[in-house]
Amino acid sequence: MSRFKRLITSLMILYAASAVAEFVPETAFEEILPDNNGQQWFWAYGSRIPSNNDGQAYLFDESGKRLGQLSTGFWFNSLANVKSRNEIVTVESYFSRGSRGERTDLVAIHDARTLRVKSEIAIPPKRMNGVKNNGLLRLTEDERFALIINYTPAQSISIVDLEKGVFVEEVETPGCSVIYGAGNRDFYSICGNGSFLQIKLDDDGKVVARKRSERLFDAVNDFVSIAASRISDTWYFVSRQYNVYAIKMAGDTIELVDTWSLVSDAEREDQWTIAAMDHTTTHAATNRLYVMMRQGEAHQFEEASNHVWVYDVATGEKLDEIELAEPAVAMKVSQGQEPKLYTMSFHFPIPILAQLWMFIFDGEDSLLEIARQRVSVYDGLTGEHRRDSELIPHGGFVLYTQPW
Repeated sequence: MSRFKRLITSLMILYAASAVAEFVPETAFEEILPDNNGQQWFWAYGSRIPSNNDGQAYLFDESGKRLGQLSTGFWFNSLANVKSRNEIVTVESYFSRGSRGERTDLVAIHDARTLRVKSEIAIPPKRMNGVKNNGLLRLTEDERFALIINYTPAQSISIVDLEKGVFVEEVETPGCSVIYGAGNRDFYSICGNGSFLQIKLDDDGKVVARKRSERLFDAVNDFVSIAASRISDTWYFVSRQYNVYAIKMAGDTIELVDTWSLVSDAEREDQWTIAAMDHTTTHAATNRLYVMMRQGEAHQFEEASNHVWVYDVATGEKLDEIELAEPAVAMKVSQGQEPKLYTMSFHFPIPILAQLWMFIFDGEDSLLEIARQRVSVYDGLTGEHRRDSELIPHGGFVLYTQPW
């Protein structure tokens, strides 16, 4: 080797050695979220079907940028914001050997600024796991107690004191499941015969009274879905026969105060039906009920849809029909003077004609293989499509969205 080549080789070795010496590995650090001062952040969350042992909750800012995420265990389906304490509550399940072994159920309390788990509260390992999550977790209006639905298939409710961080007790609710709030210490659980079971708590979270109501709907010929939404002390249920049941729940009072049809005779003949998983939401200030609808057979009422119909709950009049930019399986509307409608949407990254070709020749499953998800944001009053969130990471489908 010539003297010149040896010089160049030595310089290269010295440069490489200096580069290695200057390398500083990245270290873990904790990100602090900014204060949410009226910003319209929102969640997308669920069990990540079919990756059911790896539930996730993704937090987005109002521009649709992902701010962070929670890891929430097996078949995750329940999240609540505890605004009075700046916390996030999730109900989670784990198995000692991943997908099998000893089961542990818990309520996890997360810090809302760091998303770090602050504490865990063990509950009986029997909380209900299901695709539909509306009503499996409820907080009291003062955000002190959480009630969690159990199913073994015996039905019961676990009561947790979030302020003290303890499990209080389990109360049996035979024939009744899914919970609707009626104040700081009163709840109603819907029952299989069309009635409701009232559950009253004392200030320690102990059940002091249980009482069944009369039947408020026909559980055989016109049964309601569990995806009800609330304005003040009235919950609005929709039925498989396309009717709305307005049920007032105010402490010791529960009564059917109104009912009307979602569809006209012509719309009924055209086979319009309720759609999607979480298919109702409400905006209190304008007395609006939003219902996701689709054309199809009655048994398809949980399939995704591109249509949201808006009603005035005072008159039952249909105010608007919103056509969604992408099919959705769930929706929620924010409150305030400038509400946003959030939909859990499916995004297909190919032109519509290519989607149609795949559907005709390869079937619906071929489209699901390329589908991605994101949250679409609409003006809650005009229905105008405003923006879409970043795509949700690969790994499975999540099914729910809600405002922060």
